[in-house]
Amino acid sequence: MVAILLAFGCALSYGFGDYFGGLATRNSSLLKVLPITVVTGLISLLIAWPILGADFSRPAVIAGLFAGTAGIAGYIFVMKSLGLGPMGAVAPITALIAVIIPFCVGLFRGERLTLTGSIGALLAMISIGLVSRSTIDATHPLTRTAAIYAVLGGLGFAGFLLGVSSAPDHSGLAPVIIGRIVTFVVFTSAMLVSWKRIADLPVDYKRAMASGALDVWGGVTFMFATQHGQMVLVSVIAALYPAITVLLARVFLKERLERHQVIGLYGAGIAIVLLTIS
Repeated sequence: MVAILLAFGCALSYGFGDYFGGLATRNSSLLKVLPITVVTGLISLLIAWPILGADFSRPAVIAGLFAGTAGIAGYIFVMKSLGLGPMGAVAPITALIAVIIPFCVGLFRGERLTLTGSIGALLAMISIGLVSRSTIDATHPLTRTAAIYAVLGGLGFAGFLLGVSSAPDHSGLAPVIIGRIVTFVVFTSAMLVSWKRIADLPVDYKRAMASGALDVWGGVTFMFATQHGQMVLVSVIAALYPAITVLLARVFLKERLERHQVIGLYGAGIAIVLLTIS
């Protein structure tokens, strides 16, 4: 049950983080928002360090370096795929790859789900695809290049999750802190290189900070969840975060949901119940 609660906490963290991150980048430069989110997340980790601990052993540092590098690669490829579009087609590809890879790794380790859990996992993956997909912006067909970038983006995000979860159980926050430092260096460097072009552009500090503080704990809760339960179970529940973001957009922004997205939300709810009782 602890692993399930932590995995659901991961989905909530990523869901809320993406919601505030999306709002922050609507009227702000992405290159100015990213360093703020990373710094805020890093500060929150340092505040929690005395409570949750951090053992910077060699395996933990290596896990953090791998996670940070994979996360950056995933983000870059996702941005490229979204730029080529259509967003409604590439987003589900990225989301599904990001859950299927950790799920398969869990199976390779010998982890197994009950029949009820297997049905819940399958329903969850279908729901992720439905919730993430939007036909509103589908103004042009999906190209092979966009699909490849979307797959690579999903592999990057899966690599981040596998990276932080590969650290020794006694590592505490060390892998996530190292990963955040890596992303801080890269994103801050990108901002400084482009500073002349973006210096006068506005930035939504409050939402950027909220996104950073929430997003970083998605990685933390996922790592702790895999220490208390099976990867096949944790990865599926955590990957339901797009449903949280879509639901928040519907409630607070009054965004219209397409029929398949509504079906996906109901499916996600049923999947959580099935996975919980499995």
